[in-house]
Amino acid sequence: MKLSRKRQRTVASKSKLKILFRIVFVLVAAAVITALSILLGTHLKQKAETAESVLHELTDVIPGGGGREEKTLPEGVPAKYKDPDLFVCAADLDIAAVSEEKLIDRILTLPAVYNAVSVRVTSGGSLLYRSPAIAALTHDRVPDGGDKDSVTLATVKDIVTVADRQNYRTSLIYETTSSVLAKDGDADFYTRLDACVVGELAALGPDEILIDGLIPEDGTLDFDTLSRAVKYLAALRESSGDAALGVILPASVFHDATAAAQIVTLSDYADLLAIGIAADGSDESSAYDAVSSDCYSIRGNFAAYNLRAVIRSSDKNAALGAYRALLDVDAKNVQFTTWIADPSRKSSDPAEPGGTEDEPETEGRTNENAMTKDKYENSGDEGGTSPSDGTGSESAVVWGVPGV
Repeated sequence: MKLSRKRQRTVASKSKLKILFRIVFVLVAAAVITALSILLGTHLKQKAETAESVLHELTDVIPGGGGREEKTLPEGVPAKYKDPDLFVCAADLDIAAVSEEKLIDRILTLPAVYNAVSVRVTSGGSLLYRSPAIAALTHDRVPDGGDKDSVTLATVKDIVTVADRQNYRTSLIYETTSSVLAKDGDADFYTRLDACVVGELAALGPDEILIDGLIPEDGTLDFDTLSRAVKYLAALRESSGDAALGVILPASVFHDATAAAQIVTLSDYADLLAIGIAADGSDESSAYDAVSSDCYSIRGNFAAYNLRAVIRSSDKNAALGAYRALLDVDAKNVQFTTWIADPSRKSSDPAEPGGTEDEPETEGRTNENAMTKDKYENSGDEGGTSPSDGTGSESAVVWGVPGV
């Protein structure tokens, strides 16, 4: 049956509309796909720029960018100032627990396993000494006299001076608050406060100042947090003088596989990195098991960053268990935050004959070579006295942990 011309025109018209509809559909689909691709590309570009800004554009925060500057030191400077990556085993002096005289006696009788002393200047977020810097910042007058047993800035200065003359490194641990990384106005105030305290401590002449609490426990180090942390460190570095500036990070940061690039970048802006080790457990054995389990999977970080392991425990037996667990994962760079007279002894070992835990034998530091408190008080030698190697001739101190 032959269609009429009118019917043929109607069919042809419908066919053309279908073709036109298909063309329009294809064009619209292509436009939508293109738009989505542009949006996705923009999103990925922004993420890449965020990462790149941390790695490159942060050079505006610290003059010279790219990490710390190499320092040229004159001849005769002790070796401990030349190598920022040396291994240390630091004994905490616990300035809030004993008198200044006892603190100095502890320095003079440290066993040979130690080559550094650690001083926590904060506890629970509060300073353990009366700070003129904070008093000035808060427009408060520094009290005259006061409690005779209170710790003053002079106490910390005396500890640093004696330790330096005994050729020990001195490490001051200052606990800040994560508020310094907040996005509100409080961050500027807390950063300015911390910079004042760091400047006050740096003037005492310590080898290093470790900042604790910057990243909260179980916290993460994303790129945004990293950017603000770097700016915070830059503000502190303006006040830190010749003291090395380090950061204690929680173990959760090193367990986070996505934080590797951020840790590398942060290590460029801090003189040293440390990991806070929670020595949980009521005895040496349980603390050993807990720390071994927590640190085994991240053991490679200790060598990669020469990572300092800061043992956080007020229990001596737990701290000893954590110490032995750290040695088993090749963490030779260890710092205590509780007084351990001799970490080479097990908690079950009896006390040394004729001594107590607070008065250990000082292997490698004889009475003839160890400088007494009287000698320190009467010495006119600004450079202090270097301990002997036991052979009668003076020699450089080997900054390592014996037997590790």
